[in-house]
Amino acid sequence: MNLKNLAFALALALPFTANAGDLSYSYFEAGVTRVDPDTGGAQNGFGFGGTGALTDNWHVFGNYRSYDIDVLNTTVDVDGWNLGLGYNMGISDSADFFGRVSYEKLDAQIADANGWGLQAGVRNAFNENFEGGASLKYTDIESSTNTSVELYGQYKFGEWGIVGTLNLSNDGNELFVGPRISF
Repeated sequence: MNLKNLAFALALALPFTANAGDLSYSYFEAGVTRVDPDTGGAQNGFGFGGTGALTDNWHVFGNYRSYDIDVLNTTVDVDGWNLGLGYNMGISDSADFFGRVSYEKLDAQIADANGWGLQAGVRNAFNENFEGGASLKYTDIESSTNTSVELYGQYKFGEWGIVGTLNLSNDGNELFVGPRISF
């Protein structure tokens, strides 16, 4: 998909356009989500997640999302969550490369499934108030694989910020917007 290639190329260019900044791997966020699956109409939901730094380079993370989707004119409640371990390393004064491995769980009214995920990307602090990033994520849940590109940005004012994440995949797209507190 050309959009994925463009997004990944932009992500690779982030470290070369950087200014000074600080990236935190200890934060909590919550917000609203809009999911647009290929199998049904777009639906609103909510979610929360966070990370906790274990050392300067290692962190744990977890996310939860809940929304309803329409399947064959029936509304189905879907809850998805993941837990994992990540490694991050500086590639410039303001940019990090990160890699993550996760356990993935999908709970729906009609079926439950679990699997694993891999994610790799970059985060960049453009200045003290704005950071952005991009990553490539692969998941394998009950023999159903998916590859997605995730783009995100955060406007920070002190420890608080407003974050937006766009996840683009062949199975559908998801937008998440909400507040984040870093500590």
